Amino acid sequence: MHFQKLLFRLLRPQRRRVASLLLVILGATLTMMVFPALAGMLFKLLNREPLTLEAPLARFALLRDAAAWLNGLILGSRAARLHGLALTAACALVVAALRTGLFYSRGYLGQYIGGRALIDLRTQIFARLQGMSLAFYESQRVGDLMSRLTTDVSLVQQMLTEDMASYVQAPAMVVGMLGMMFAVNWRLTLLVMVFAPLTAFVVARMGRRMRRLTRRQQERIGDLSARLHERLAAMRVIQSFAREQFEIENFQRLNENTFAAAIRVARVSALAPQLIQFLGAVAFLAVISGAGALIIGEQLKLAGMVAYFVALQQVGVYFVKFGTLHLRVQQSLAALGRVIEIMDRAPDITDKPDAAPLPRVEGRITFRHVSFRYAEGDEVLEDIVLELAPGEMVALVGPSGAGKTSLANLVMRFYDPTEGTVEVDGHDVRDVTLHSLRSQIGLVPQETVLFGGTVRDNIAYGNTDATDDEVIAAAQAANAHDFITALPEGYETNVGERAVKLSGGQRQRLAVARALLKNPRILILDEATSSLDTESEALVQEALERLMVGRTTLVIAHRLSTIRKADRILVLSEGRIVEQGTHAELVANEGRYSRLYGRQQTDAEVGS
Repeated sequence: MHFQKLLFRLLRPQRRRVASLLLVILGATLTMMVFPALAGMLFKLLNREPLTLEAPLARFALLRDAAAWLNGLILGSRAARLHGLALTAACALVVAALRTGLFYSRGYLGQYIGGRALIDLRTQIFARLQGMSLAFYESQRVGDLMSRLTTDVSLVQQMLTEDMASYVQAPAMVVGMLGMMFAVNWRLTLLVMVFAPLTAFVVARMGRRMRRLTRRQQERIGDLSARLHERLAAMRVIQSFAREQFEIENFQRLNENTFAAAIRVARVSALAPQLIQFLGAVAFLAVISGAGALIIGEQLKLAGMVAYFVALQQVGVYFVKFGTLHLRVQQSLAALGRVIEIMDRAPDITDKPDAAPLPRVEGRITFRHVSFRYAEGDEVLEDIVLELAPGEMVALVGPSGAGKTSLANLVMRFYDPTEGTVEVDGHDVRDVTLHSLRSQIGLVPQETVLFGGTVRDNIAYGNTDATDDEVIAAAQAANAHDFITALPEGYETNVGERAVKLSGGQRQRLAVARALLKNPRILILDEATSSLDTESEALVQEALERLMVGRTTLVIAHRLSTIRKADRILVLSEGRIVEQGTHAELVANEGRYSRLYGRQQTDAEVGS
């Protein structure tokens, strides 16, 4: 997606306001052009210098008549000249009032259009991130994504709300004033325009360099943000290893790199306006020298050049302003480029154009010759053939990397299989909408994620329409009601960021309550009790047994003692199912499961 395409898409819903803004900018530009003309009229009145038209303008009868009327005031009686002076002052007052209103409208409309476009941009980015697959997040750093959504978007905000209107008006002012200068004295104006290509070259060259350096600066800020996010989240580990000084030194190094990138941007930002101003000063001196020679030679009159010099000064001011704005816009475009990288990236997992909603399911899950590999790496699952009957509890066990979590992820369509199909009630999960599929599956992960907010909000996350009674019933079934009511504000207690105010067992019971309230037909338990102490595990296990009643359940187990009641246990190794059966059958077979169970029993006896 190109910059222009994205900006057009952002501004299209406000096309009427954009059109109004352009008209306001045109009106403001015209009012600014009137002031040099009024200044010239004033000096002609004071010096009784007649108004003359350049040859191209003298062809128009209307202009000739206007010039004749004005000359009647300039060369007329004292009363006529006083009338002309009063008329000039009145015109200046009207134009000043009009200019005030137009510049206010320009500022307001620019802020409104830019602010609204920025809201739409943030929403579009967030919506795009919501649609990204797990593979995307596994390849990205959260801190860098946060940097794109904060510092990069802030630079885009500057362009949309502050610079956009000025960026349009500045060149309009330069063109308008040059047109006026050309009408007053085209020979001197051609001398000014000799410097235009050189100035344009400097502006373009500096702009390209500014965009490149700003891109590098934003990348350094992304690195810094990623490091900061990662280290703050791991502060317990850092302090436990007494690595605080090591982390401070590494952070300082990244900080210095970010500063160095910012200084390179600052150099260009400081140099470019001065170069433009220098070229403008040279052009101004050239025109002044040329005009001075003509005035000394009595080929021009000073009073007649007042309007020209006022316009020339405005050209210089707005050319410098345009150059500075151009650099700022290039900075914003560099940041926008990093944002567009997210907007341009197509989600790996999306609904098919003809995807249909999945009807209410019974819970039958079928794997038909499923193989799977991640984007980078060897095959994780190989030729899996498996069917889970509605209401059946099936447990997956095996060593780390055997493919247990990958198998469960395919059911929720976090990934698509490399080969084969995954079906729910006979529907290929790729043929139904993601929302209708995932809304019928409940997940209780090993690491419970709770959001900043109240306990009630977290339980009702999957069913926001739930009543208070339903929330309490879910908490009671999850063995969570007692500890919740003991909290300072009960269900309205704010759990804090990442729920650090709660123990691991409490967080896990809230996750069970959340899954209960969602009332899914299919349930996935991803090592839901592996990190809990014995007492917490017993409470969570009791809650899970209530949760599993009547639901098809896929359990990824670490502690084999928790799956002895499973209808079937599948033993995975190197992406294949190598054993399956009930707990009693697998123990009797004296295979991999039996050896693994025996080791855990021995460890438990030693630990006790």
